[in-house]
Amino acid sequence: MKQIVVHQEKCTACRECELACSFSHEGVFLPALSRIRVADFYEEQFYQPMVCVHCADAPCAAVCPTVAIQRQLDGQVKVIDERCIGCKMCLLACPFGVMGFSPERGVAHNCDLCDGNPQCVQFCTTGALEYADVVAVEALAKQKAAAALGLPHA
Repeated sequence: MKQIVVHQEKCTACRECELACSFSHEGVFLPALSRIRVADFYEEQFYQPMVCVHCADAPCAAVCPTVAIQRQLDGQVKVIDERCIGCKMCLLACPFGVMGFSPERGVAHNCDLCDGNPQCVQFCTTGALEYADVVAVEALAKQKAAAALGLPHA
């Protein structure tokens, strides 16, 4: 499964990702309507782009009274607009705070990966966002960790 992978150490909080997302989905440059958010951890001195990770247990889907949030065959957790009644229970249930709400349309939203061409990734000039196969990224992280510990790895 491919999803957006965040390389936090590369984020400069330019927020181009938020602008690209809001314009792509809502037609306006309004970060509040973006499906990705850059969290500012001022005291710790770093920024963290936050985006839907399409959780395995999908708490947002579990609380949805109309089954408007469903897992797709590709693993993506998707909001079905026609079924959403705007109760916002999914916003409360999301452990990462990345479910959003479109007041104009009256429905919840999350990252839909822009149908395989995430605009936030396209406009991230620092490379903090990458659209990649999650299994490959996890394997690379394990290899780096093993190398850092001086352990043999494949």
